[in-house]
Amino acid sequence: MAIGEEPVFRERVRYIAARWRLPAVSVAAAAVLAFGISEMMPRKYTATSTVIIDPPPTNDPRTTTALNPAYLDSLTTFEHYFTSDTLFLQAARRFHLGAGGEGLRALRERVLKVVVQRQTRILQVSATLEDPKDAVALEQYITEQGIAQDRAESDAADRENLRNVNDELERARVRLESARNEWEHVTLNDTPETLRSEVSAAIELLSGTRRLREQADAEAAEWRVRARDGDPDDRKSSTVLANAAEARAQEYAKREKELDEEIATKRKRVAEQTSRHAIASAELDSAQKAYDAALARVRDYNALTGLHGERLRVIDPGVEPRQPSSPRVLLNTLAAALLAGCLAIAWLNLMAGMPRQRPVVVRAPAPLHEERTVSR
Repeated sequence: MAIGEEPVFRERVRYIAARWRLPAVSVAAAAVLAFGISEMMPRKYTATSTVIIDPPPTNDPRTTTALNPAYLDSLTTFEHYFTSDTLFLQAARRFHLGAGGEGLRALRERVLKVVVQRQTRILQVSATLEDPKDAVALEQYITEQGIAQDRAESDAADRENLRNVNDELERARVRLESARNEWEHVTLNDTPETLRSEVSAAIELLSGTRRLREQADAEAAEWRVRARDGDPDDRKSSTVLANAAEARAQEYAKREKELDEEIATKRKRVAEQTSRHAIASAELDSAQKAYDAALARVRDYNALTGLHGERLRVIDPGVEPRQPSSPRVLLNTLAAALLAGCLAIAWLNLMAGMPRQRPVVVRAPAPLHEERTVSR
């Protein structure tokens, strides 16, 4: 405060202190008025129950890291189970609420309050009514029905998920049966090993036939030489033997050609059967693994049916309130008194700062006989 302003401040303090009766009367009047109005207002009682939201059970130790702020903020969605219009309408009919004709949502906002405590797994359900017994009964009813609705939704989701995993298991079973049938069909007719052994036998037969053809060709050539250069008496028989040897050579050559075609065909079948065998084997292994995985999921899901989602559990059902939650008589009285005192002091401070007119002194005129004396 500046030095020049200090006398002004003191003057205002003296001005307000000299008129202390105004703030005192204002405080007293406001306190009496607030106390009277608060006493005339109807008493309302608030009952509160506490519910804890348990995370889904699991054996994974990393689940504790899932309780992060984002997960805790997502728990506010559980408030809708307790504030649904259908549930509150049932409660309003059960406890005969809404006699004043107000809307359902306005009545719910006035009577019911559901909130998840920030960054916690605690959910609180509060009901405010004029009758404490009705208040505790209402909040317990809302709590029980909200938890029941959550469990019903969770059970429905479990049934839907179980139906999905069972459908997946059925598809895996059909695929496994198809793969087994294909495998049996591939291995029942001609296996690659059987065809390879047949090819080996055909190759050995081809070698033997080739040797016989070569021998027949050699014999035919030899008898041709004898028929041309040998004894004239033996030429005729040599010619016959040469023709016979040539005929055998031609038969062996024909058989050799047939064996070549048969070996090529069987080698092609070996390649095809090997490919089909590999594909059928890979499909059977894949189908078996898919079936085992689907069966394991069904078993795990059956073991944890009803435990996949969060579970709501009441840790404090609430008790019948003994003290009204509103109106708060003492708080209202103190607030009104404080506000009235502040307003009165502010008014006096404002009046102290306004300029005030000083009183004007009017002097009476001198008598006439005195003026005459002076003039002489």
